[in-house]
Amino acid sequence: MKKEAVFLNNTYLCGHEIFFNLSEIKEEYPLHFHEFYELELLIEGEGYEIINGIKYDIKPNTLFLFHPTDYHQIIATKPLKIFNVAFTDSVIDEKNIINFLDYDNGIVINLSENKLKQVRSTIEIIRDIFYGNRSNKELILTHLVNALLLIIIGSNELKNNTITTKKQNVDVLKYIQNNFQKNPSLEELSQFCGYQKNYFCEYFKKNFNTTYKEYLSSVKINHSKKLLKLTNKSIKEIATECGFNSANNFIRKFKETSIITPKEYRQLYLKTMK
Repeated sequence: MKKEAVFLNNTYLCGHEIFFNLSEIKEEYPLHFHEFYELELLIEGEGYEIINGIKYDIKPNTLFLFHPTDYHQIIATKPLKIFNVAFTDSVIDEKNIINFLDYDNGIVINLSENKLKQVRSTIEIIRDIFYGNRSNKELILTHLVNALLLIIIGSNELKNNTITTKKQNVDVLKYIQNNFQKNPSLEELSQFCGYQKNYFCEYFKKNFNTTYKEYLSSVKINHSKKLLKLTNKSIKEIATECGFNSANNFIRKFKETSIITPKEYRQLYLKTMK
């Protein structure tokens, strides 16, 4: 019987937007997918990874970068130790998001010896900061993750994938980012792009692998998380600032994506910062 893929939502990150883990796999990590991004770098061992149905050997100079909803499974032929850096899209700079819009499979990146050293040393710094007690560590981690992505993007060693930056995609995302509190309608976005409403829906789904409604909701929720962590604003104030029509609607939408309520999210974050 075929096993169902395990879904890992953002609660897997234990209240963090950036999460580090050293995975030790003796035999297998089962088929799974998640709603966050993930980087994997081999430390020791041998094995292979099945990504969206395609088998890839896990090698010392190979790095895997997974988009949300990529299905993957790890098989160890010799016990594996793997650095994992997981992060939500709320911490990624816009330019980095755009660079990953067009791929369908998990990205397999073969690193040169020099790039491998840069990537590994950056991940090790992320590990040290993550387990440290610095008061501003989340800001530092955000900069480090974006620096790591820039190292990877700049390597020009992406395999089986052609990265294209479409100006219209950039403009659409910028428009949403700048106006999400106003809840721009499909008609408004369609006019902005010069498309008919029905065609715009198809365009958005094709280029961003999600619907406009789902993407707008994720932008609002991600912004609310920043406000919950960095301000003392009330739940009602945050709901209004993020474009929700009521605090109850905000709480319901937040819980749908994060399992916990905004209040619980804030409490969990404050607890991890002590």
